Amino acid sequence: MKGRMNMQTSRECVNRAIEFKGPDRIPLCLDFDKDRLNQEITRDILKDYQSDMMIIASHDPEFKPIGEGYNQWGYIMETFGETMGEVKDYPLESWDNYESWASCLPDFTSPSRYREAAKMRELHPDKFLVGGLGMMMEEMLNLRGYENSMIDYYEEEENLCRLIDCLYEKGKQMVEGYASAGMDAVIAWEDWGLQNSPMMALELWKEYYYDKMKDFVDFIHQKGMKYILHSCGHITYLLDIFIEIGVDVIQMDQQKNMGLDLLSKWKRKICFLCPADIQHSVQMSSEQLKMYMEEMIETLGAADGGFIYKSYPQPAAIHMTEERLREEIELMKGA
Repeated sequence: MKGRMNMQTSRECVNRAIEFKGPDRIPLCLDFDKDRLNQEITRDILKDYQSDMMIIASHDPEFKPIGEGYNQWGYIMETFGETMGEVKDYPLESWDNYESWASCLPDFTSPSRYREAAKMRELHPDKFLVGGLGMMMEEMLNLRGYENSMIDYYEEEENLCRLIDCLYEKGKQMVEGYASAGMDAVIAWEDWGLQNSPMMALELWKEYYYDKMKDFVDFIHQKGMKYILHSCGHITYLLDIFIEIGVDVIQMDQQKNMGLDLLSKWKRKICFLCPADIQHSVQMSSEQLKMYMEEMIETLGAADGGFIYKSYPQPAAIHMTEERLREEIELMKGA
């Protein structure tokens, strides 16, 4: 991609990368959490570099949570170290709580929820804007707890399917809201892999999610938007299925646990949206980082697209300094 004039707008460049139509550079997505520690690292980064892709979260200022500290899904995320957290109490630890929990969910069709997204579209007509859907299916783990959620696939099929249907219904409502605000894509966060293995058997995943996710992705495309799926862990067992059902972009923060050589199987079949592997990049020397990022771009991307750089949103959580973050971005800009 070197030597080509940067004539494309950010919006055009990202679209061309996703569609394998020849972006004139590797697009950048510089997206960071807004807590104090991460802002200290990234404040000047956002002044010095332009992001081609912007991720916007929906928030309804009129929504009243069930209590102080509770989020829109009805649980408290107890933070540690200012950057990470875990659920304090699972609101659906007992299925007996389902009706009362569902009755307290916000109205995801409320126009006020998408005013900020619409405003950003007006302010940034040439940027590729992405609406954040939250964690979608991963919310099950936050609502039920990991152990309960895994048992549910075998012992609570009816209740589990009711919850899955509810989450996809709310997801579709958010998709409609973002489409009306002029977003180019939506993103959901779903970690479908463990560190070195699948989270569940492939046939079990297909039984519960294939049809529902395909219907969801089709709905997004009908609204004129692309679908970006974040999924960390060892997810190669699902990549062919993600492509089959129409996922446009796979966002992963780890690559080395699967191996770039293995991931090269999906080059030019789906667009990758990645930082340098967050479990290893901070410990690399500058020369090692340069070599790894060159290999990652060559292995996952192609001359006509298929790769977008995305910063990790919580650099403080992985002990990344501002200097190392700048180093990554400069390597991408020079690619």
